[in-house]
Amino acid sequence: MIEKKANREIRKKEILDAAKKVFLRKGFDTTTMEDIIVETSLSRGGFYYYYKNTEDILLDLMREGNVYRMTKMNEFMATYDGQLDHQSLAEMLVDKMLDNNEFMSLYVIYLQAMKNNEKLKKLYSVLVDETLYSEYGGDINGTKLGDFEYCTTDLFIYLMNTVILGCEILDARETYLKNRGFFVDVVKFYFKYYEKGKVK
Repeated sequence: MIEKKANREIRKKEILDAAKKVFLRKGFDTTTMEDIIVETSLSRGGFYYYYKNTEDILLDLMREGNVYRMTKMNEFMATYDGQLDHQSLAEMLVDKMLDNNEFMSLYVIYLQAMKNNEKLKKLYSVLVDETLYSEYGGDINGTKLGDFEYCTTDLFIYLMNTVILGCEILDARETYLKNRGFFVDVVKFYFKYYEKGKVK
C-alpha cells in the first residue's frame, strides 16, 4: 500500500515537472494534454488517470508554488533575529514578490490565462484562500494566526500581483531589486494605512 502510494506520487510529480516545462515554453493557452503526455514516460491512459485537463494540472503547480513560498518564508524567519514586526514582515513579502523562480513565471502564466478562462477564474478564489490559509495561517515558523492579517485584503493581493506581473512581463525585476528598500517602505506604509482603517 505504501509503495503504491509512493509510485503514484512519483508519477504525479513526473507529470507536474513535464507540464511545468511545457507551460513555460508554450504558455497555457497553446498547451494541450498531448504536449504534456509526450514529455512523460506514461501511457495516455496512465496519464489521464491522474489528470483530465490542463487547468487541474496548472492548479496543482500553483499549489507546489505555495509550498515553495512557504519554504522561502520559513528560511527568512530562521535567519531573522527578533520578533515579527512591520519591518521583517515587509521585507519577507517584498522578497516573495521579487523572487526569481519558475513558480513565479507559472503564476504569471496563470494570471494571464485566467482572463479568458472561466474555469481558472473560479479556481482563483480557491487558490487565494489556500494561499492565505497556508502562508498566513500560522504555518510559518515563528508566526501565529493573525500575524499576516494585513496581507489578506484585495488591495494588498492586487498590489503584490501587480509587482509580480511587472517583474515577469515588463522585465522589471532588476530595477525593482535595486530599489528593494522603496518597496519595503511602500509595504510598511500600507500596513500603517491598514491599521488606521483606511483600506477599503
